[in-house]
Amino acid sequence: MAEWLIENPIVTGALTTLLMWCDYFLSITQEKERQAHYYAHYKSYPINTIEGNPTVRQEISKLKIISVKHLPFAVGLGVLVAIGLPYIPVEIARFFLGFLWGTYLIVNTQHISNLIGYRVSKKGVHGCIWMHQRVGYYVQAGRYFTTALFLLVLSALVQDLTLYGVTAAAFNSSFRMFMWVKKVPKIEAGDPVPAHFTDEGTTVSE
Repeated sequence: MAEWLIENPIVTGALTTLLMWCDYFLSITQEKERQAHYYAHYKSYPINTIEGNPTVRQEISKLKIISVKHLPFAVGLGVLVAIGLPYIPVEIARFFLGFLWGTYLIVNTQHISNLIGYRVSKKGVHGCIWMHQRVGYYVQAGRYFTTALFLLVLSALVQDLTLYGVTAAAFNSSFRMFMWVKKVPKIEAGDPVPAHFTDEGTTVSE
C-alpha cells in the first residue's frame, strides 16, 4: 500500500489534504457536542475550550466550517506532497509518509474516541469537572506517549519503515503538547476553584 501511494503522488497529496480537513471537521463536530450537552460536565480554565491547537481555537469555537488559517495550509501541504514525493528516495518516502499520515490518523482517532465519549455521556454522568488547560495538555501528552510506546514495540517486531514513521509521529504529537503547554499560564498557588470563565478566558464572578 505504501509503495502504491508513493507511486501515485497526486492521489497521496489529495488524501493528505483530506486527512487534515478531517482533523478540522472532527474538531468542529466535537465542539458541537460540547455546546449541545457536554458543556455541563466539563470546563477548562483559564480558557474554556476543548481545542488544543491555539491557532484554530477561535474558529473552532465559532463552528466555522472553512478555516482561513487551516484550509490553505492543508491544501498547500497536499500540493507539496504531490510535487515532492517523486523526488524522495523510496525508503525515506515510506518513513515520511508514515510520519505525515500517522500524525493525522492518530489525532483523528483521538477525536473519534472523544466523540464516542461525548455521545455516551448524555446519560449517567453528573456534576462538572474543572480542568486547568495545563493538566489537559499533560493528559493528552500521556495518551500520545503510551500510543507511541505501543507502536515502537510493534515497529521493532514488524521492522517496517512506514510504521516507524507512525511511531515517530506519535512521539512528536506528545512533544507538541509540551510545546503548547508553555503558552498556558501556570497553575496558581493553592489552585482556587474557579467561579466560571467565558470562552475567551475572562473570569466571571458569580
